[in-house]
Amino acid sequence: MAEKDFADGVGAVDEQDLERSCRDQDDPAAAADGVSRGLAIGHFVRELMVECVASFLLVFWSAVAALMQEMHGTLTFPMVCLVVALTVGFVLCWLGPAHFNPAVTLTFTVFGYLPWPKLPLYVVAQLAGSLLACVAANGVMKPREEHFYGTAPMMAGGHTRLPFLLELVASAVLMIVIAIAARGSNQTAGGLAIGAAVGTLGLVIGPVSGGSMNPIRTLGPAIVLGRYTSVWIYLVAPVAGMLIGALCNRVVRGSDAILAFLCGTKPTRAVAPRATPRAVGSLASSPHY
Repeated sequence: MAEKDFADGVGAVDEQDLERSCRDQDDPAAAADGVSRGLAIGHFVRELMVECVASFLLVFWSAVAALMQEMHGTLTFPMVCLVVALTVGFVLCWLGPAHFNPAVTLTFTVFGYLPWPKLPLYVVAQLAGSLLACVAANGVMKPREEHFYGTAPMMAGGHTRLPFLLELVASAVLMIVIAIAARGSNQTAGGLAIGAAVGTLGLVIGPVSGGSMNPIRTLGPAIVLGRYTSVWIYLVAPVAGMLIGALCNRVVRGSDAILAFLCGTKPTRAVAPRATPRAVGSLASSPHY
């Protein structure tokens, strides 16, 4: 009797497997949809990992360079800016397109090249990389309490107007450079151009504002070291500057259509560059940028 029940159970399982196999063969679209959904999840997990690693590398080497200048005097401020520039270029050339900047991520989202539900996960990954980098820098360099590798206004008297304006303008310029690089086909050249822009802008505004242009570059050290001096500047100015820069770039690129409308003529239609499915990084191609 037990052997009969077991045989009946095996037969029922075989029939279920056969029916499921037949359904899969009859509906290949469902199977393909499942595969594509799995690939999409895998790609998204990779995106988050890239953001975390890129943010870690940027903040870690920025912190180490700043501590080398402050603790040992082996680096000058221009050399610190060079380290940051080379790090940005290396990350973009090695890991490929990555934001590692919440202001860039928000700008891509506002302009429709990143879904809104992905935005908080990107920011969390970037901030996690920044926090891990600060912990690692503390472990490697052993800074004392008076050593600070974050960003804060450098002006006497605690004035914040000029640091805010410089961070705002520098972030806008950086976004324009990112937009120009995004339309190019050479990833290496684009990454080096963005790195050069970060280093040059930091060299110019660094003596006044610290040259952040990146919320996680400031927020990570602020959280780990517990120093929040004028941290709002580095949260508001980069975001506002990036949005202004992207908007200015869009207006300039659409100036032909505006002039044609004002003059009553038909604008010449240019062939738009191929857009990537997601705006992953500073080098993602975007016809709006």
